[in-house]
Amino acid sequence: MRRAMARAAVGDDDYGEDPTVNELQLAAARLLGKEAALFVPTATMANLIAVMCHCQRRGAQLLLGREAHLHVFEHGGVAQVAGVHSQALQDLPGGTLDLDQLESAIREAAGSQYHPRPELVCLENTHSSAGGRALPLGYLKEVRLLTDRYGLRIHMDGARLANAAVAQGVAPAQIAQHCDSVTLCFSKGLGAPAGAVLAGHRELVVEAWRARKLLGGGMRQAGVLAAAACVGLARMEETLRRDHDNARRFAQGVQALGSPVCSVNPAVVETNVVLLCVGEGWPSPAELCARLEAVSTEEEAETGRAVSLRLLPWSARCLRAVWHRDVSAEDTELAMDKLRFVAEKCRQEREAVS
Repeated sequence: MRRAMARAAVGDDDYGEDPTVNELQLAAARLLGKEAALFVPTATMANLIAVMCHCQRRGAQLLLGREAHLHVFEHGGVAQVAGVHSQALQDLPGGTLDLDQLESAIREAAGSQYHPRPELVCLENTHSSAGGRALPLGYLKEVRLLTDRYGLRIHMDGARLANAAVAQGVAPAQIAQHCDSVTLCFSKGLGAPAGAVLAGHRELVVEAWRARKLLGGGMRQAGVLAAAACVGLARMEETLRRDHDNARRFAQGVQALGSPVCSVNPAVVETNVVLLCVGEGWPSPAELCARLEAVSTEEEAETGRAVSLRLLPWSARCLRAVWHRDVSAEDTELAMDKLRFVAEKCRQEREAVS
């Protein structure tokens, strides 16, 4: 990937003259089944641009899940910058929305002169807060039919859309066909250092270029970044399938461990994300993450090695593990060993106190 970056043919992308960026945009548009695509620095910017293009009246309303990345982790950009109101609905465990509730919210707003005008539904696929779950294809079709009845558009935050495609064994375009626009991030599972695309019909992408310029996202010799994204796309299926296998193997190991400290349901591990539930009365997710990351002479003496495992405290009783191209099957086994060691130490400490 670094060799590809060093050898990339470049030009001025702000004038549409960078050949590597142009190649990437064409490849991404084909992959996603859209007329055109625009390369931007981040998926957060791509999502914001999509909302700005779809909701051009200030005070318009978008509907999305309460746990959606766009709603929780993107600094409320749709409100701060785009002047768009978000109606957040309760997510179901698999990352979907209750369609009856969604329709009720749309109907209530559409029929009222007091509510913001509903214009856009945003979906996230895979759904990060649901543990990397892929949205079912039948569900996407139902959302499309619903929004068509009310004249709304759909944007998909597909930062990890490639993971969903690999997990479901379909082309990304088969997923994206139900949406008016879609984001794809290159710096997650695809392993590039930066970059994302926003794809949709040609007129939307023309407008997106203007929004990118407004947000300071125009770049010059961006081919050095686009080259890395091209490599990521070329290796997509092989890389992501390995990540999914490693995540599933880890989840099965946690289940086999049978520790009261933490548990996981392997049946819901569909892609490269594993959510571990921490049992009541045991160390908090933050404390458990600190223990997993720390190394000690005691660990080295007992196991013959010292392993630093970095997980993320995700909620009050949950922590998150994510696999990527730099985490091997051997690394996954080491992670399992470290979790086993920490869980056993927690058990011994409890017994000593009691």
